[in-house]
Amino acid sequence: MRTTTPVVRRNLIALLSLSSTLFAGVPAYKFDKAIGQNEIKAAPISLGINAKDSLHVLLKDGTVMMYDTEGKLTGSFKADMKPAPSTMAVAGDRIYLLASEMAQTTREFQGKKVKVNEPSGVKCCVFDPAGAKQAEIKLAGVVSATAAHFVGDKLVVADFSQQSIVFFAVAGNEGKMTRKISKVFRLCCGIFDFCPGSDADSIVVANLGAFKVQTFQADKKFSEFGARGEKESEFQGCCNPVNVACLADGSVVTVEKAPTRVKIYDKTGKTEQAVTGIANLVEGCSQIPTAIDSKGALYLASDQKKCIVKCVPGAAAEPAAP
Repeated sequence: MRTTTPVVRRNLIALLSLSSTLFAGVPAYKFDKAIGQNEIKAAPISLGINAKDSLHVLLKDGTVMMYDTEGKLTGSFKADMKPAPSTMAVAGDRIYLLASEMAQTTREFQGKKVKVNEPSGVKCCVFDPAGAKQAEIKLAGVVSATAAHFVGDKLVVADFSQQSIVFFAVAGNEGKMTRKISKVFRLCCGIFDFCPGSDADSIVVANLGAFKVQTFQADKKFSEFGARGEKESEFQGCCNPVNVACLADGSVVTVEKAPTRVKIYDKTGKTEQAVTGIANLVEGCSQIPTAIDSKGALYLASDQKKCIVKCVPGAAAEPAAP
């Protein structure tokens, strides 16, 4: 029978210690359940979490559905907005729905003038959970709304058309621009996502055309990670990650399309763990809206399967998600 020498034992202990250190800040996650499989009738395009951990799901047709932490539907309404909202932000009992308004303009294409519809401004309407409209806010300085979140007390909007992220101080029916981050993003596929960072007033951006995750504070980039490639630590395909979310400890969740890959990185991007047991949630170039509640539960929206996949901290387990 072989015995382990003291030197080998010390090396094994050191290796295990190093492994524990590397992954100490990168929590493992597992699939928990699919939410809304028989209730969601249109593609989910945006997710939000309120202070009571109620999951809000915006559908492509303008319907907002609300679920409790057990995945039970607690309410819904269809917003009376034209055009239909493209994204959502949730603050307290207020639901902010943002729509990209369109206007016809003339462009020259291959020597011919053609009329096309292009984003021309953002309409922001505020609703209560029963669907009653509370306000309409003017947001000057953005022409499209791809993603929106509250960062502190500021409403922050990602504008794909202008490749910028704009911060607004909202008072009454007016939104006053206070900050703008622009001319630093490489975007693709009409997708532009970000999330509030773990540090005050910071945001984390999925700069998918550059295959980077970038963190900004006070309008300046102060960290980034990511590279294009097929390794687990890299981002695959034509452009990824499509969506990001932050855990309370600063870990960053990244979501990739075609095929679906969900990974959790430490805030420096030096270590990562894959969330296993999740089947493809989308086909082709499509985003996978993402949200995290106060207990660390991770929610991923699938427009293809018309459901929300919930993952929770814990060791990976089968069966695979739908």
